[in-house]
Amino acid sequence: MAATPTAPGPIEGRCSYFVEKKNRFCRMVPAAGRRFCGEHAGAAGEENTRKRILCPLDPKHTVYEDQLEKHLKKCNSREKPKPDYFIQDINAGLKDETEILDEPVSTMIHYLI
Repeated sequence: MAATPTAPGPIEGRCSYFVEKKNRFCRMVPAAGRRFCGEHAGAAGEENTRKRILCPLDPKHTVYEDQLEKHLKKCNSREKPKPDYFIQDINAGLKDETEILDEPVSTMIHYLI
């Protein structure tokens, strides 16, 4: 059974693309004078000279090919820099018995200073 729009049309000022998976119209705001948002402009058949590609960090969204480098710097899916004070597995405990030190803990205070 094909999905058909339940509403008579898209909301005024919103994208006119019907999302079949969600059984509703897209709710994103298109650019001035356009019927479709940037995400659906290519899929809806609007001709555009710029090519959109999947984001390499998160394929759930697309980006213009000529703006990929700029997008990768600000994409929310990029790996965030770790703070200077972050140390991986600092509280994980000992990995094996060879790491057990023979020195008493009270003598190791100079390592922390």
